[in-house]
Parts: sequence; C-alpha cells; structure tokens
Amino acid sequence: MATFYQTIWWGIAAWPVDNFVKENDFTGKTVIPFCTAATSGIGDSGNLLEEMTGTGDWKEGERFHGGASESDISSWIDSLGL
Repeated sequence: MATFYQTIWWGIAAWPVDNFVKENDFTGKTVIPFCTAATSGIGDSGNLLEEMTGTGDWKEGERFHGGASESDISSWIDSLGL
C-alpha cells in the first residue's frame, strides 16, 4: 500500500506531485491520496494523478484542514480497513 500526501492548489495536485507520479511505477500498489488545504477540496486530483501514472489501484482520497490533529488522521487511516 502507498499512502500519498499531496499539496492541493485549487482542487488539483501541485506540479511537483505530478512529476513524482509520472516518474514512479505503482503496479501492485494500492494508492490512497491525502492532502491538507486551507480552502480547496481534494477535487479531482486523485483521478488526475491516476491517469498520469496509469498504474496502481487508486482509491478515493481525503482532504484535511491544515490544523488536522494526529488523532484525526489516525482515525481516517483506521477507517480504511487495510
């Protein structure tokens, strides 16, 4: 499994994340993107990243506010049932 942190700029992943995704092979991996953002939602960023790589089993991601606690993130991870 690969959890994938991304920065969101107006509902899409920042370009450095694009480059990382394009340069890596996610074959055989489950990819669950997550991000922090003050105002933007996660938007279609996970789907766009999945299209860029063409590999991996991409799941729906989650967006957290910048002030998310460790407990908030741990609860989300536990809810994934992985």
